[in-house]
Amino acid sequence: MKTEIDRELLVRYINGKCTADELLHVKHFLQDPGWQHALEAILEADFSTVEPAPQADETTLEEWNQEFRDKYFKKMPMKLWYTKWIGYAAACLLVLGIGGYLLGEHLVKTKPAFTTAKVMIEKTNPRGIRSKVTLPDSSVVYLGAGSSIRYPQQFAANERNLTLTGEAFFEISKNPKRPFVIHTGEIQTTVLGTSFKITAFKDDPLFVEVATGKVRVSRKENTKVAELAVLVPGEGISWDHQLGKASIIPVDVSAIQGWSSGEITFKNRSLAQIADELENWYNIEIRFAGSASVRKRLSLSVDGKASLSDALDIICNTADLKYRFNGRQEIIISGKE
Repeated sequence: MKTEIDRELLVRYINGKCTADELLHVKHFLQDPGWQHALEAILEADFSTVEPAPQADETTLEEWNQEFRDKYFKKMPMKLWYTKWIGYAAACLLVLGIGGYLLGEHLVKTKPAFTTAKVMIEKTNPRGIRSKVTLPDSSVVYLGAGSSIRYPQQFAANERNLTLTGEAFFEISKNPKRPFVIHTGEIQTTVLGTSFKITAFKDDPLFVEVATGKVRVSRKENTKVAELAVLVPGEGISWDHQLGKASIIPVDVSAIQGWSSGEITFKNRSLAQIADELENWYNIEIRFAGSASVRKRLSLSVDGKASLSDALDIICNTADLKYRFNGRQEIIISGKE
């Protein structure tokens, strides 16, 4: 006898919400030679109720396809994952409101009646670890130590959003129709395609430094967004959270570009500031003892890919200081006798 099934049961099956009896019913249905014709009858009835919508652009269609695959196909039991079943199940879900996906070789020109939940990705580096992250749009993020980023698995059709905590250098793929926005607390940085560095550690001033292109930096306050600056190469901005004050600063383009490849450049930085950077970069603790002045300021560069000893040699020789290891994770810096 021919097995019968309805669309509501198919949707419950796809979403993993079938009862034991319903699941058994679906399995029998899939084994029945007439299942394909039954599905076609369901689709024909439902497609007659769908009003055509304007053709979606290629980017939007791909995003809808990806959302569909993420939400539904990954949940299906492998032993029932037949090629024809996938095609017909996808089509059935199309007419139930997902819209805009491919049905065999035919394009259904409908918009989704609802938006599926976005899958978010978070990349976190502990202290002492740096990484290179390629985003869904082929943009590249050089993520610093003790830093993290959070972004959707697929960017939206009209905007690319990412949240940063810590430090990163960005190389953003150019797309005027999809501006890229980096959120760092109350500050957001908007670009179309450029390279720049953001430093946004908790409780520290925030810095945006531009190497190429143009960047707009704004501040969000409640529902309003106020522009702080539009930056071009060689310009940067610092934002003091406590004072609520922004300052335009000059930027060494070669220095911020070098940071992405592992070079650490200090320009008129105090020993205390240099120590903070090295602690995060190498995952160690630095203490000052004796006559070492933490206020002493230096301008120099070190190779962050080299050993900690190499970096300390350059810093201490420049500042006329010495250092010693106190265990594996602590460095003591003091004046020379």
